[in-house]
Amino acid sequence: MNNLIEVINDRCVGCSACVRVCPSPEANIVKITEDGRTVVEINNDKCIACGECIKACKTRARDYNDDTERFFKDLKDRKIMIIAHPAIKTAFPGTWQAVLKWFKQNGADSIYDGAYGADICTWAYIRAIEQGNAKNVVSQHCPAIVKYMELYHPDETRDLSPVHSPISCEAVYIRDYIKKNYAVAVLSPCPAMKLEFEATGHAEYNITFKRLKEYFRRKKIDFNKAVGSDLHYDFDDQVQGCMGGIFPAPGGLKYNLSINMPNITAISSDGAGVVYKELDTYAKLPPHRYPQVFEVLSCSGGCGCGCGVNDGDSDQTVIDVKNIMRDVEIDARNRRKTTMNGVDKQFKAFDDRVNPRSLMRNYDSGRKLAPELTVKDLEEVYAKLGKVTASDRKLDCGACGYDSCYDMAVAIYNGRNIPENCIMCAKHSSGSSPAAHADNSKASEIAEKVSSFATELLADIENIYASLYSIDKSNQQTASMSGIVEDILSKVVGFCSSTDSIDAENLPLLVSTLEKLQTAVGTLNANVKESAAGSSTIREAMQAVADATTELNVMTHDMVSTLNDKY
Repeated sequence: MNNLIEVINDRCVGCSACVRVCPSPEANIVKITEDGRTVVEINNDKCIACGECIKACKTRARDYNDDTERFFKDLKDRKIMIIAHPAIKTAFPGTWQAVLKWFKQNGADSIYDGAYGADICTWAYIRAIEQGNAKNVVSQHCPAIVKYMELYHPDETRDLSPVHSPISCEAVYIRDYIKKNYAVAVLSPCPAMKLEFEATGHAEYNITFKRLKEYFRRKKIDFNKAVGSDLHYDFDDQVQGCMGGIFPAPGGLKYNLSINMPNITAISSDGAGVVYKELDTYAKLPPHRYPQVFEVLSCSGGCGCGCGVNDGDSDQTVIDVKNIMRDVEIDARNRRKTTMNGVDKQFKAFDDRVNPRSLMRNYDSGRKLAPELTVKDLEEVYAKLGKVTASDRKLDCGACGYDSCYDMAVAIYNGRNIPENCIMCAKHSSGSSPAAHADNSKASEIAEKVSSFATELLADIENIYASLYSIDKSNQQTASMSGIVEDILSKVVGFCSSTDSIDAENLPLLVSTLEKLQTAVGTLNANVKESAAGSSTIREAMQAVADATTELNVMTHDMVSTLNDKY
């Protein structure tokens, strides 16, 4: 269980904004507190820590946890290496080199470039594809995506890249090839990176840029902006990255692969509102329709726009982030070196030094998905919500936070939401007050008309009753069907006699009963030996019942439509 995302209950107003943007259908639990407030809590086991709820919450009732405070406490007495995520250039524009120098001056043993790990990652992708070890690949450098796939598409985790993320590739390189084995801290844009570190063991501290900025502000540590646009920093062991610096941008992996494999089929997608639905679609496709590489990022605009980047004082926009990444790309292209044959010299060095097998990752694909709800289960929930008609059940207004009434019903059945959080249910409940009924004049008028109409229907029913006595019941089947008809007639008479009971809720039941009556009498007519007069009387009376059923159906529709318009 992770507790990366937390709820400040006193600030939560139960607006369901978090539910609306959350990619994980099981991550939020709506509850009513002891003092009657509606709040949305978190199911940590199903939270993918994407941070979308933090961005969406207007009351600041959602926040995240990282390891910043623990890191600074441990730094005093422990040797710790730092890996800087490539997004540091967008998080600290113009000052990121000064930030890294500050860490070196204040106890960090060594500092490494996460972009170098991205270069290793690209190289390992290419070798895996060339060797047939990765036919169809879903990228995995976004830990929220990995968690989502493990939770909701466990079978498709086979398509997650067998290669570690750039940060983990860097950590493995430092440990196995530079031979340093100190604790690793990562300066990152994302609280979800902690999920990756817990799964792989490659880093111990996740220090988000946002928390780092808050720490610097509290400590009154200020960095003068560097003059010019120099993007160079002397990382330890001379391992500054190159093209891997653009990995944080949407399509960064795709671009890196395409400059080395021009014929590769790669597509990219970013943004929680889009990418998770596309992953759901991917899971339904036959393999022959997969791209070779599907690059996916949870945050719209890429890692530089993650919820762990900027604090409230920042006025940085996605345009600013893209401009910085453009400069990073230009700088990287200028530094990239190839042989006379166009082979990347850096990749050639990796071929000589790095074993691709050391960079492989496994995933948790053991989760069994819950079975879909049965029709009976759904009917029970819809009954609680007062959703009687098909149109009620496909209202899909989204006020509860879900895309559909079906999704809301599933959440209620599984204890993740409450009927009171359905706006239709809530308004119908409030509409039970005398004042609300007084306003519902049209619905009352229709109900009155139905009651009056039921009285007229009784005359036709009496004709059918009378005709039953003229039927020859010597045949056992005829006698049996005659008894069934009498039973249904009794129910209709009882129904119509209780005029107070006819309303929008039980009017459909009356219609259904009349339809059963028509079916039963039709079967009876096919089996009876009756007098001509009796047969004629039944036919005429049943035509009247059929006409009545049609008109009552129209009234049912009108009444339900009126109530829907009102509520």
